[in-house]
Amino acid sequence: MSAARVVGHTVETLTAEISRIVAERQDLRAAGASGDALEENRRRLAAAQNELSQLLIARYLPKSASA
Repeated sequence: MSAARVVGHTVETLTAEISRIVAERQDLRAAGASGDALEENRRRLAAAQNELSQLLIARYLPKSASA
């Protein structure tokens, strides 16, 4: 897994990226990929989902009245 991280995702672009990672996972499973390949894909998927959660929180969490 690459240590580089793409900066500047939006909710929409990250949702598209998650869809791409899921499709890749389905292809890996259909091709009988190794456990290591599936694990690397799972980690990328989990990281993308975590980042999506953070973006959604930032978008919809009410701003503090004192800010």
